Amino acid sequence: MKDILEQSTLRLPSGWRIALWVFVALGALMFIIGLVMGDAERTWQAFLINTMYWGGMAFTGVMLSVIWQITDAKWGRPFKRIAEGFSGFLPVALAAFALIFFGAHSLYEWVEAPMPAKEGYLNLNFFIVRNVIGLGLLFLLTMRFIRTSLKPDFALAQKVIPSWGGSFAQRLLKNYGDHDTEVHRLEQSSRRQAPVLAIVFTFVFTMVAFDYVMSLDQEWFSTLFGVHLIIGHLYTALAMTLILVAIIRQMPGMGEFMTINRFHDLAKLTFAISALYAYMVFTQFLVIWYSNLPEEAPFLVTRAIADTPWRPLFWILVGVLFVFPFLTLMPRTVCRNPKITSVIAGIMLVGQWWAHYLLIVPSIQDRHGEPHFYFGAHEVLITMGFLGAFFLSFFWFMSRVPTLPISDRHLIHSWHGH
Repeated sequence: MKDILEQSTLRLPSGWRIALWVFVALGALMFIIGLVMGDAERTWQAFLINTMYWGGMAFTGVMLSVIWQITDAKWGRPFKRIAEGFSGFLPVALAAFALIFFGAHSLYEWVEAPMPAKEGYLNLNFFIVRNVIGLGLLFLLTMRFIRTSLKPDFALAQKVIPSWGGSFAQRLLKNYGDHDTEVHRLEQSSRRQAPVLAIVFTFVFTMVAFDYVMSLDQEWFSTLFGVHLIIGHLYTALAMTLILVAIIRQMPGMGEFMTINRFHDLAKLTFAISALYAYMVFTQFLVIWYSNLPEEAPFLVTRAIADTPWRPLFWILVGVLFVFPFLTLMPRTVCRNPKITSVIAGIMLVGQWWAHYLLIVPSIQDRHGEPHFYFGAHEVLITMGFLGAFFLSFFWFMSRVPTLPISDRHLIHSWHGH
């Protein structure tokens, strides 16, 4: 265990750290320039896309650990800490969600001209209050779940290496009692917290989907939209986890825990979620087409009508997000090849970013009468800024915690890949 703790701690090489900070600086600079130079709508548009994409990925990544806890799944335990590592980005995500409040006038037409029938819900004050409360509560419950998961691991690590974790561990282990007693108590606490966190997450992110994305077109509504976006976030979280696991399992000792059998299971779960996502999108469009209601049909028509930039993008995404992962992740040989699977997962992540683009941008541009496909410095640099912040936060978290949940009683079952 001592070798595992010493050799497997994730530390970002200084060169990569500098590059990621440059990404963050470029993104922040582009955001400021975009607002100062009078292109506020496009700047906030790019910012909203990335807030939903990276913020949703961060919150949903932790849900993978919650799912493995609720289902008592043994195969996913070696990946538990990687999923929890997404929580390192949550403070940045919260700040980004809050910053959207200041861009609401550029993004949401209901701020200036609300529909009378929806004015009671779609008004800026209520929008801010409910999302501050909802996202704040979700953040606090998520952090509590993470602390409950980390405490026994830090305690066990300090039994092996007394100085392990430094002041970060000392603060976390304040008032920590007998180890065996605490492990049992915290395990029971985690079992109680997980389903509560899952319910709160589902409710809050349904609200976030309605408020931040669906209300861009205040006339349109869909009760399926929250589930659609949640499954999409789960899709991106799994794809990102596949890439990270493929890299981390090459570190000394990790291959004994993150075995190829476990990696295969993770790839197959990603395959299943991609099929579920395809079903959710199809259901969304089926209901709109079948009902043929005037207030719902424009959402589909805007994105599928000929002679607009959205139609080609829609059909490209059908291939990238549905057909491509279905065909490539089906063979057993591919799912057991981390390098190939990582490339597939990377393509899926890019596709999901464009899916967020297609959900958000047409609803904004449709107000101008003629749609405009914007993709340039604003979109690229702001996305780079979020990417840099995400990985800096992830590696900051992972450099301070055991890479494996070493106190988890289920971890031993995957020691030799059985």
